[in-house]
Parts: sequence; C-alpha cells; structure tokens
Amino acid sequence: MEMKLRDEENISQGEITPVSPAPVIIQKIRLDLLVPSPYNSRKFRPEQSIQDMAQSLREHGQREALRVYPGEGEQQGKYAVVSGVTRLLAAKSLNALEASDWQTLDVIVDPTLNPNNPLALVIASRIHNSMSKETDMDHAATVADLEEKGYSQEAIMLAMGFKTTSKLYRLRAFKNLPQAILNIAAQHPNKVTAEFADILKNAVSQLGEEKAVLLAEELISKKLSKRKLIERVKTEYRKIASTFVRVTKERGALLHFANRKIGELRVMRHSDSDKQEVQLKIQPPEDATQDFFVELESFIQRVMEKW
Repeated sequence: MEMKLRDEENISQGEITPVSPAPVIIQKIRLDLLVPSPYNSRKFRPEQSIQDMAQSLREHGQREALRVYPGEGEQQGKYAVVSGVTRLLAAKSLNALEASDWQTLDVIVDPTLNPNNPLALVIASRIHNSMSKETDMDHAATVADLEEKGYSQEAIMLAMGFKTTSKLYRLRAFKNLPQAILNIAAQHPNKVTAEFADILKNAVSQLGEEKAVLLAEELISKKLSKRKLIERVKTEYRKIASTFVRVTKERGALLHFANRKIGELRVMRHSDSDKQEVQLKIQPPEDATQDFFVELESFIQRVMEKW
C-alpha cells in the first residue's frame, strides 16, 4: 500500500494517512537531470560502495528504479533522488570510465513527495533506502539538517525512528570533529560510530587535532576496538604529560586586606632553566578593584622600562 505523508504538524504527531494505491509508472530520465535530494537519509557513500554498485550495474543491469520528485528552486527542471543515489553515482562512474551506455536510469516520480516538507522527505527516504543500513554518520548529518530547519526534538526522533533522546545526544559528537577526521570517517562510515566519534572528540581536546587525526587513521587501518582506541588516547596523553617541564615554587606570599586573605603571589622557577615566572591570584574588594588595576599597570610599566 502506498502511504501518503500529511502536513508537518500531523507528521510530528506520528500520523500517516493511507491512500488508494496509485499505478507505479517507471520512466527513463537522463543522468544529468538527476540530483541527490538534500534530504536523502543516506549521506555518506564510500568510493568502494559506488564501485561495487557499478560492477553490479555492469553485470546485472539496473534491478530497482530510483524514487524521485520534481526539484524546485535551484533544482528546478531536475529530479531529486530520495532513494537510489548510489546507483546514480555508479552509473555516472561507468560513463566517465568506459563511455558506457548508461545515459538514463529507470525512475519512479513519486507524486506523494512534497519538496517543501523536509521531514516527510527524510521519512520517505528512510523507508525506501532499504538496500543498505544507515550509519551513525548518516544519522548525525540528517539530524543536523532537520535541526537547522527548526524541527522539534520530538519530530526529529519520530522521523529518525529513535525511541530515546540519548541517541540524539550521542550523535552530536560528530559536530565537534575537525574536517580532517570527518573526511577519514566519510570513507569508512560503518566503522566510525557515535561512540568512536566521542572518543576522537575527546582526543582532539586532550592531544590536539594533529595527533587525533593520526589516531583516526590508526582506528581504520588497524581496526581498533573501542577499548583499544581509548588505550591509545591514554598512551599518547601520558607521553605529552611526561614532557611537561616541572615548575616549582621559589617564593610565595599571601595577600591580606582587612585581616582577610584576598590572594597569593608566587615566584615560580622552571626546573630545566633559570627561567622564572610570577603568578598572581587575587580577589580584591569591589571598592578597591579599580585602584588595584591602576597600581598593577603602573608596576608592569616600570618593569618593562627596566627590561
């Protein structure tokens, strides 16, 4: 039975209205008129997946029609694909490499798809994209698109089939990954789950982007488990920590105002040199703050003049 999705308000409440089956008409449309829908629920397609599909097209032909809707705005005159983008990319690949006869693809122009209803398009795409399982990276990108459109958390969870909010929260780790790591993950979306993304996010903050990128490459090349990746992050962090220069307190004095401690002054020395640094921590009374800064600026000026 064909299912027609009603307006966004009803979709957000989980309502879907069945309609009478419409005849399925398969058309042939030129490749240059087919573009991926921005609300296709599968965002990441590794090159190997495209080449595997190209091999299937070469040997067996097209087994399933693409599902599309007429584009609007910048896509006016074209057809947006909600299901079958891998087949589209594979056919284009065959044309580029072999000058093959893949100039058109079989498509179903679905009249129930509303190009102005992103939520319904995501739901339809998830229904029809049944050949390959969506990854956490796919989910994260789709959720980000829907959030940008202003949909509520409840509506997004319904569209994505999430039963708890914890899934949404875990996916947010992808937002904090640098582009270099996302590029690596995009070619291996099945490997980089939300849990791995969270570990790599923490690695960036603890180790810096460069080392985190190397760990992402190691995750893929060595097929690291979650436990092994965490151990590698800890190992690299210990290496960094061991290189820190020890700083010891040479002199110190407590600062008081009206019999109350308001701060501390320390002179610190680096263990590997004669380098010294002055550390001042102070919380002056509100009525004395301005005078304190004036005096401090005057002192710093005198020190700079002597240097």
